[in-house]
Amino acid sequence: MIATVERDAEGANFGAVNERRKLVLATFDWCAVCGLPFGNEPRWQVLPNLGASPLPEDVGLSEAPVHEICAVYSAQVCPFLASQGARLGDDKRRGERRETTVQMVGFSRTKSVEAFRSSLQDGLFVLHFFHSEVIDSFAYSSPEELEDHYRALLAAELPIKPSASEQALIDRFNATSTPDEPTGDPGAVVAGAAVMIGAAFAPHVFRVQGMQHFSDRRSYGFIARQFLDRDELSQAAVDFPDASGRTAAQWLLDRGDDLPAALSLWRELGKQQVSGVTLPKERPAGPGRSVGKNTPCPCGSGRKARRCHPAGVPESP
Repeated sequence: MIATVERDAEGANFGAVNERRKLVLATFDWCAVCGLPFGNEPRWQVLPNLGASPLPEDVGLSEAPVHEICAVYSAQVCPFLASQGARLGDDKRRGERRETTVQMVGFSRTKSVEAFRSSLQDGLFVLHFFHSEVIDSFAYSSPEELEDHYRALLAAELPIKPSASEQALIDRFNATSTPDEPTGDPGAVVAGAAVMIGAAFAPHVFRVQGMQHFSDRRSYGFIARQFLDRDELSQAAVDFPDASGRTAAQWLLDRGDDLPAALSLWRELGKQQVSGVTLPKERPAGPGRSVGKNTPCPCGSGRKARRCHPAGVPESP
């Protein structure tokens, strides 16, 4: 089951992409197929075939990226990517067919993830990934080309070794059920942990499809502000009541300053919001305010307040 589709103990729903799961992938920098972390390797995307034209150095409004081996695997098992005659099935593109040659491009990094109105579903927001710096690419037109490329990648594949805290999150994300989530989708619930460690600061994040699940935005925002503080984060890693939130706090501590680009950007936005909060202004004291206009002025001059400081005397709250 690919990482972006919702699943539970009954199986997977391959008919739609789950935006909450995409938010988890963006936050922790995981592959959209296998749900495992990226290292220094490229982030792969399927792009329109450009023929002899140069590849773009930057691309936006795309889906979550994948490992190269996951991209080639998907191209073999996905009916759309595997078949030259495949049709696009949504209402707005009905009748269109897949291009004869498919272009796959590997980018150095995912530089940001943002919420935009869906072009296919009115009134809904979806997450789009922005990638930059082309590292590699390949194109295929036949199943034989894909098979040869896949065999070569398998022969050179190295195991991915996440940290203990990251592995705990991955296990929950890829599970079909957990003791505290026996019927729902544990992976989608991990989105709550993603929100708490920084995704809460992503613009329009609570308007994204499926995020209505986290209806108590104030609480999630409050926790996210707390998690900007290292001491609060250390405490949360020990005794935070939610298992995913507790593990995510430990993952954040383990990573230190080495954070995925999207999460780093969101947390920086959060720090700016927190530092931009203004303190209450000093309360003026004077006529019409904290003292009567004919009473002695609070400054101690002995004159009436209306004559001495008619606009009021600054006074600490």
